[in-house]
Amino acid sequence: MNQCKGLWIKYGPWLLLAVLAVSLIPILLLGRYDWPSSDDYCYAYLPHEALLQGGNFWGEVWHTMWGYYKSWQGTFTALALMAVTPLTFSEFLYWLTPVVMLASLCVGTYKLTDTLVRRGLGGNWRQTVFLAVPMLLLSIQFVPSPKDSFYWWNGAVYYTFTYGIMLLLVERFAALKLAETRRQTLWAVIPGMAAAILVGGSNYVSALLATLIGGLFLLWFLWKERPKLLPGLVLFLSLAIPFAVSMLSPGNQVRQDTATEPMGAVEAVVLSILHAGKDCLDWPNWAEAVVLLLLLPAVWGLTGKVRFSFPWPMLFSLFTFLLFAAQNAPHYYAMSEAGPERLRSIVYYAFYWLVLLNLWYWLGWFRRAVLPRVKDGGRLLRRCWRAVPVLAVLLAVCVGLYHNTLTSVQAAASLADGSAAAYYQQQSDRLTVLLDPAVTDVALEPIRSRPPLLYNTDVTTNPADWRNNLVRMFYHKDSVVLLP
Repeated sequence: MNQCKGLWIKYGPWLLLAVLAVSLIPILLLGRYDWPSSDDYCYAYLPHEALLQGGNFWGEVWHTMWGYYKSWQGTFTALALMAVTPLTFSEFLYWLTPVVMLASLCVGTYKLTDTLVRRGLGGNWRQTVFLAVPMLLLSIQFVPSPKDSFYWWNGAVYYTFTYGIMLLLVERFAALKLAETRRQTLWAVIPGMAAAILVGGSNYVSALLATLIGGLFLLWFLWKERPKLLPGLVLFLSLAIPFAVSMLSPGNQVRQDTATEPMGAVEAVVLSILHAGKDCLDWPNWAEAVVLLLLLPAVWGLTGKVRFSFPWPMLFSLFTFLLFAAQNAPHYYAMSEAGPERLRSIVYYAFYWLVLLNLWYWLGWFRRAVLPRVKDGGRLLRRCWRAVPVLAVLLAVCVGLYHNTLTSVQAAASLADGSAAAYYQQQSDRLTVLLDPAVTDVALEPIRSRPPLLYNTDVTTNPADWRNNLVRMFYHKDSVVLLP
């Protein structure tokens, strides 16, 4: 058993990194056949026109951002990112969409985990991998809406991309807390300010959660580390001011007026908490449960080097759950509902942080308050390692049970059956007609191949449909219609 444990500690991180890399291959390969749709044409229109006509590209990005800020939504940095979709430059660059989204999610998750593990808890890079990679595998493979979270620029850059940047912002707050020199302080604040501005002006789920977490760091600096209060305040205001500018936009009121039943703040908070509880019960499956059990040895190892007694585990669980639930409040308040699947995806990513933090705290409490009172506690812990091979076998069985739902398996299936290539070919054939200046009234054949991770929506048989009008404007046509 000791030999197996040593081998796993030595080679396990490399195996996990290999599994993550292999799992991403079909997801990224499927991106080769990705294609823009719906709102992509809307936000790309003015910058694309500037490129075609030799105009002021960044001026049109600003025009797009400012126009929607006044008329539809206040999230100005997200609007700017939507305006520089790959479609702005070329339909054939849309394969970059899953690359950008997965890069943000993976880098943000790994960087925050690494800072907390190595600098905050005295761990090493192997322990970082043991925690970050399973979280990424679960987040990517079981995400509620992989199509909108990875393959649709407009929806994914608003949520998944911003969520990854939010993790980097939280990591910079943590780096400021751990800074010991002036250089480390500056390195925490300056890059953190850029991330804060981006997050503060983007989706309200990430902006609210980051503001709450940043406020907690600010309170800590005020209470315990006064010299860091000023740089912490600078970092916090870099987030809070854009957040306020976003919330106070006239476009938000226009959009909120579309809600069927306006909701009060108290009702939104109550429903957010209830929905969070439902998510915590609905989301976990047997595969995820086994993976979390396999994380216990790595989490246990991070409870021994901290000077902390873990005194109130129940209070900690309640507090972190309320932070998790706060993510639901903005959409409940604005639109009287929990939000679309692409929004639910980032709440789903955060669910694993909720579980991981509580595992760490409860194991720390067990180590400090319970284990010293257990006779032969060390021998009991050594015996627990014997369950690891059994859990590994159970994990293999569970993966087999859920394999059809895995994002990588879905992507591989669309590659293998040819539906992705057929979808891409049909879209490319359409493009030939749309780019033909001699054709002013376009009648398009329906897209018959519809891979579940790629096909989003299409124009309709009604030429006045908003999707038809977006395509018509983008390609300078008099009309665009779908053939019956």
